[in-house]
Amino acid sequence: MARVQSALHPWVAYGIMPLFALANAGVSLSGVSIAATEPLWITAGIAVALCVGKPLGVFTISWLAVRLGLCRLPEGVTWPWVMLIGLLAGIGFTMSIFIAMLAFSDESHVGAAKIGVLIGSFAAGLLGLAWGFVLAARVRG
Repeated sequence: MARVQSALHPWVAYGIMPLFALANAGVSLSGVSIAATEPLWITAGIAVALCVGKPLGVFTISWLAVRLGLCRLPEGVTWPWVMLIGLLAGIGFTMSIFIAMLAFSDESHVGAAKIGVLIGSFAAGLLGLAWGFVLAARVRG
């Protein structure tokens, strides 16, 4: 039983669960067009915010909290690892889509925001994965 569970874990954790979350997030891209300038800017802004803004925010606030003496990094954790956490923070798309649905009343803007969230989350995941490989290679020596 444990062997089956171990064999299925990667498929469930990295494939089935994200697809389930995406399906339950209510993501429908029917009628979405980013041909107009305004929806294109919405898409780009949200994607950049998830890939750059979240990592920068997590890193900056963590650095500031440590610098002010409010906390300290756990033993063995360095600033590159904090940046990894920031990069991975950009993946969370369900709350971003929920907020986009509250923020925009125009359906084309909501659709553009959903596309931006999906692109940004995917890119943040890839950046986090790449940075994680770099950090793991450093640890291995």
